[in-house]
Amino acid sequence: MNRQISNKFDEITIEYEVDGPSSAPLNLVFVHGWTCNRTHWRAQMLAFTDRYRVIAIDLAGHGESSLGRPEYSMPAFARDVEAVLDRENVQRAVLIGHSMGGMVILHACRLLGDRVVGFVGADTFKYLRDDPSTGKQFEQWQLFVNDYDSAIASVVSNMFAETTPDELRKTITEGMISAATEVAIGAMKGMADDIPLFDLAAGLDVPKYAFNATGRPMDESAVRDAGIELQYLPTNGHFVMNEDPEGFNRLLNEALEKMLD
Repeated sequence: MNRQISNKFDEITIEYEVDGPSSAPLNLVFVHGWTCNRTHWRAQMLAFTDRYRVIAIDLAGHGESSLGRPEYSMPAFARDVEAVLDRENVQRAVLIGHSMGGMVILHACRLLGDRVVGFVGADTFKYLRDDPSTGKQFEQWQLFVNDYDSAIASVVSNMFAETTPDELRKTITEGMISAATEVAIGAMKGMADDIPLFDLAAGLDVPKYAFNATGRPMDESAVRDAGIELQYLPTNGHFVMNEDPEGFNRLLNEALEKMLD
């Protein structure tokens, strides 16, 4: 079931998908990563729709949501999430974010307060202590400004491993490189302009999880010091929920059951 909402603060149309019983004990809210879209969560939507109410969102400029936002910042994306949850009258949400979506859900947690009962990151929260303005996102944003075509090809290709199935690699790559240039550059700048997220993550008093790929660089100690339970999936690719959907869904199911205890 697809729905749309005109975002209350800037009139951008946000597309989202919702399914599952309205009487479910939790709402699972899925937030995609940079230049991606809600279809990346298809295996999770199908797996959990019988027990939970599931919502997958296209952030502004992504997927079927509209363009035209002056700044594609993480706080603005968080307000997209808030607008959808307001529209659907969600009072008990678990936020699940992949990559950039992990940054978005941390800001959304701050907006939504006690409506959030837990959050889960998917191959994200890599360098929580780092200042994004001097880190990887800033370097990538500069590359995009200088040579967009080469930069997006390089950045996207580095998200996959040798073991990534060819068809999955092709589908995800085509979707990402077809994203509007204003969104690809704007959201990368939005990540570079964001705040260091350690204090925000550490200060959230809810169950916190990260399900990350094996062998990809990250500051593991920062995640654990922030109170986030870190578990690794056997895949080496960035798109853990797509490359190992059964493993990801198993870990997510275990986390959800703990939240309901």
